[in-house]
Amino acid sequence: MSQAEFEVRAGSIRQEILNATKDKADKTLVVSEAGKLREEFSKMKVGGRNLWIKSKTVGAVIEKLPENHVTGQKECYRLENNSTLTFNIEPDFSSRLYQKVTFSAWVKYENVVQGRNFWNVFNCFKHYLFRKNSETGVQSGPDYATLGMYKGSADWKYITFTYDYSEKTNFDQLKTSLRFNLEGATSGTAWVTGIKVEIGSVATDWSPAPEDADGLITEAKATFERTAQGLRTDLSAIQEYVNKDGQRQEALQRYTREESTRQAIAVRELVNRDFVGKATYQEDVKGINQRIEAVKTSANKDIASQIASYRQSVDGKFTDISSQITTYKQDVGGQISGLSNRLTSSEQGTTTQISNLKTQVATNKDNAERQMGRISDQVSANKANADSQFANVTNQLARKVETTDFQRVKETSKLYERILGNTENGIADKVARMALTNQLFQVEVGKVAKGGRNYIRNGQFKNGSKNWLEYQSVNFGLNFNYQHSQNPNNRNRPGLHFYHDSQDVANFFGIQQSFAFDGVRGEKVSVSLLVSKDGGDSNSGLKVALHYIKNKNIIGQEWQNIPSPQITSKYKRFTFTFTLSDDVENLNLMLFGEKGKTINLYVTDVQLERGSVATDYKEAPEDTDEAIRSVQSQLTGSWAVQNINSAGDIISGINLGANGHNRFVGKLTHITGETLIDRAVIKSAMVDKLKTANFEAGSVTTTILDAEAVTAEKLKVDNALIRKLTANDAFIDQLISKRIFSTKVESVISSSTFLEAYQGRIGGFTLGQFDQGGGRWISGVNQFSVGMGNGAGYGVRTAFWANWGNNWNYAGPKAWNVNTDGKMYCRNEVGFYDQVDFSNSSRANFYGNTTFSRSPVFSNGIELGSKDVLGDGWNPKGGRNAVVWWNQVGSGSVKYWMEQKSDRRLKENITDTAVKALDKINRLRMVAFDFIENKKHEEIGLIAQEAETIVPRIVSRDPENPDGYLHIDYTALVPYLIKAIQELNQKIEKMEKTIA
Repeated sequence: MSQAEFEVRAGSIRQEILNATKDKADKTLVVSEAGKLREEFSKMKVGGRNLWIKSKTVGAVIEKLPENHVTGQKECYRLENNSTLTFNIEPDFSSRLYQKVTFSAWVKYENVVQGRNFWNVFNCFKHYLFRKNSETGVQSGPDYATLGMYKGSADWKYITFTYDYSEKTNFDQLKTSLRFNLEGATSGTAWVTGIKVEIGSVATDWSPAPEDADGLITEAKATFERTAQGLRTDLSAIQEYVNKDGQRQEALQRYTREESTRQAIAVRELVNRDFVGKATYQEDVKGINQRIEAVKTSANKDIASQIASYRQSVDGKFTDISSQITTYKQDVGGQISGLSNRLTSSEQGTTTQISNLKTQVATNKDNAERQMGRISDQVSANKANADSQFANVTNQLARKVETTDFQRVKETSKLYERILGNTENGIADKVARMALTNQLFQVEVGKVAKGGRNYIRNGQFKNGSKNWLEYQSVNFGLNFNYQHSQNPNNRNRPGLHFYHDSQDVANFFGIQQSFAFDGVRGEKVSVSLLVSKDGGDSNSGLKVALHYIKNKNIIGQEWQNIPSPQITSKYKRFTFTFTLSDDVENLNLMLFGEKGKTINLYVTDVQLERGSVATDYKEAPEDTDEAIRSVQSQLTGSWAVQNINSAGDIISGINLGANGHNRFVGKLTHITGETLIDRAVIKSAMVDKLKTANFEAGSVTTTILDAEAVTAEKLKVDNALIRKLTANDAFIDQLISKRIFSTKVESVISSSTFLEAYQGRIGGFTLGQFDQGGGRWISGVNQFSVGMGNGAGYGVRTAFWANWGNNWNYAGPKAWNVNTDGKMYCRNEVGFYDQVDFSNSSRANFYGNTTFSRSPVFSNGIELGSKDVLGDGWNPKGGRNAVVWWNQVGSGSVKYWMEQKSDRRLKENITDTAVKALDKINRLRMVAFDFIENKKHEEIGLIAQEAETIVPRIVSRDPENPDGYLHIDYTALVPYLIKAIQELNQKIEKMEKTIA
């Protein structure tokens, strides 16, 4: 607290004293009160060390934050519904935290809708706390104290709380974990960062825990040392580069002279080598030589002029570069010296100084790299300029000798004659030797097929949702259809159509696909797809995103959008490039809609491939055998033609073997014209028409068999029209009949559109009429045990029953039954194990004795007719106690008296209390409020959660439900009020004595 704040506080206290003593206070009293104030301030503790260890925190997903974020952090935790961020800050009982502790964090939450209970929201610093008395060993039950509870939406905000664990004086140790969670909320997302837990009552700026900071310091120091060493190496390289400046100039001049000479010699050698038929083309060559000499003379003059100009330019540039390097060396040398001094200081200082040094070193290194880059670019540009000039000269010379190109054609023809031969037999022999085997050709095909593959399976949705996951973070009934797009009156091509009206419950919805993908950090992948829409530009666009996954955990993600105005009613191609943020093992591609907008999108031709250039759509290799190749193989004594896919599988082929065995491989072989087969063994055949004198078959399978008579040991008919069939023992796979009459039918499975039966047994159930009573029933084997009626007959009849009894004329003493008028009767015990609701129109009548094993809780009070509510307990007047509840204190009379045992004979260790009741009373915050349930207004009262931290004994909770509602016993405050009055009276008496 500053001096000015102290004076304000002291003045306020003095005014309070003056008001209390009717302006009779003097300087001595003010000084005394100021001393008390200083004593109070001295009790305030300021921590600083962060007890929240980030490296030991579990749960939630880490997201990157933009640079210069309002929180000052670089990353945050993201919490979806029913997810929890946990740090076990005190795993074993200890007294370390049994004092005032301050908690702070930055939080953001979006669309958090409260669930069934009040704690089903975004909870901050929620405890799972146990206390212990180290002397007696007594431990408390779990305490779920929660410092912050939020719902709705809010942008990044800073929250801080101070919690005094030592308020519960009957304990001196604790163990607890701390959690941030969305516990059973209806919906919502939250983000947390900058978490700090520190001893004391004042929140300080965020700093990492020492356990986390040690690693950061080591990393920063190592980075600085590496950077400094790198700068020294760069300076040495620069110095060496400057020292060799003269050598480079001489080498460049020598290169220019030698390159010019080599080019001229190369031209001469080229002409001499390609010149054939000197006698025939002598004059052409002489003309060419003359033109070459003319070009040489012109080129040499041109080169000499350009070299001179270039040398002047280079000399000037190197002079400028040398000057820049000298200046840069002096500048960097001074900076390194300064950085070395700061490094020594930073090792003795804080992590903040090291961070500053790291930033400065990084900036200096960037400057150095940029200057070195500019130097390298200048040299490269100069060399490229010279190379370009030489290339121009070479091109000019090359164009002068184009008349000799026909000689290369002749030489090429001779080359092929040597390779293939010049006779028919020679060509055939050599082609046979050149033919590839299947295996070698497959290897070559595999090499060509690499690269550009599509990793998305079923990218055109030809197989519906196969390989895809239809996803909704909250199920609101999103429609997925795989036929609309391919309708000729619609898009007329396969694809996905997903659509729904606007909704505000789900943040993420659409379709996604996960697949294996070995990628490295910085690698680029391309996503391309066709998208169209129905509806206007106010409808939802499309969000295209990738999850980067390693060890089954999401380690990063990247989102890109297609705004709705860019999507048309016809399919339009969109491409995206993603850069992997880390090494990955799997990717998850997501195509999601936008929340709060009507979605009516079509998607097809989805493709993901390596690299930054998207190619035309192709199906994934797993979906189709796209790379089919024809391979011809000529082996010794045999000949084969085969079609194979990229995996080497044979699709079709013809193999003429040397042993006379020929093989045709394929799904279908079509032979037209007349075909004569001397002898054939056909494993499976389909013949449209067969004419034969004698037909012998072990088995005949036919669509239509028209015969006067069929005699066979076994006749198997799958689907047949039989006018008359007499069989002693027949097995019929499928039988369609207008009418079947049978004296007895035995069936394993019977499927019928309509089954009519009047009496019998099905699956252990009995149906039909009973020996007594009317109507028809379905019952168990024991008809009295369980059953159901068909509702036939007049008047009220029994619809369901269990344990009816032993006489159909009336229900037994332990029966349960429901009548056709809807009334239910239970004459046995009833057990309820979950909530039982009675509507506001219900009425419950109790005609016998009612026993509650636990105390009943009436949320809206209780009304009695003319009787009292009696409870067990000691009554000095005898009999039972009459009990009365008050909703509020007011005028009236009480029929019986209430008390708490306080007889001296019941007590021991009686001493004056040391409780400072006035302090506790002053700390209680009195508020006005409205009850949520009945909207009743209270002018004054307390909040149980606040009062519990100050006077725990006045707050009670259901021991069976630690998370239930809290209750305040205002009568328990009376002893504190009495003690507070006594303390005030003592102060007044002391002031009166001082004034007197």
